[in-house]
Amino acid sequence: MYIVVSKWRAKDGRWDDFEKRSEPVRDALRMTPGVSYVQGFRSEDGCAMAIVGYDSQDTYNSVTKNPSGPFEKILAENNLEEVSEWLWSERGESLHD
Repeated sequence: MYIVVSKWRAKDGRWDDFEKRSEPVRDALRMTPGVSYVQGFRSEDGCAMAIVGYDSQDTYNSVTKNPSGPFEKILAENNLEEVSEWLWSERGESLHD
């Protein structure tokens, strides 16, 4: 499994909007072929962490690297970047399946 952990920060005063918009994003990702795991949580510093598992790095690339692909479409449909900003992501192969 290829795992991506991303950190997002809600814009000032927009946490509730971010929370409402991020739930359908997670749900849509769960329905995306090749996505095998999706989880989110609020970190101790108040940011949102997203953990997404893909079947492989090739699957991750096909879902996220295509400007007209599923990930960009899901983000645009939910206007997530209107209420938050992506800070960073770490990516890599699972050590154990």
